[in-house]
Amino acid sequence: MRNEVRFVILGGVAERMLGSPRTTDDFDICPATSRTNLDRLAAMLNEVEARWAPPGLEEVGHEPVEPWNAASFKAQTSLALLTAYGRFDIWLRPDGTAGYEDLIEKAVDVEVGDLRAKVVHLEDSIRIKRAIGGTKYLEHLPLLRELQRQRREQGLE
Repeated sequence: MRNEVRFVILGGVAERMLGSPRTTDDFDICPATSRTNLDRLAAMLNEVEARWAPPGLEEVGHEPVEPWNAASFKAQTSLALLTAYGRFDIWLRPDGTAGYEDLIEKAVDVEVGDLRAKVVHLEDSIRIKRAIGGTKYLEHLPLLRELQRQRREQGLE
């Protein structure tokens, strides 16, 4: 990968990559939080012209005050962004987890074309959604549990 950003894919895209029929309109990741990795992530955000997408401005977003850099992530737990490729959410410490180092332990290797990606384990996805709570996320749990059961039966878990 060009920027060599280390991350775990979360949310609907991760679930889809593991066999869920659920679709989503955003791409969620949890990046490693080393200074080097955050510098790489910031460089990528500058390349894709990432803009903040605060509530009420999700469709247009607004430009960051300065180019993205590792300090842009300081004191953030998550960032909702718009890029030239669509909505992009960064979760530095997803609810119910200790962040990247926690999630990478059980992350699943998935091939996408000629690239390999790390995808959040269904058990961790369930843990995150439980911690977030709310009807929207709790309604996903039965589907995720069923998908987890199917993957175990197929020897994929």
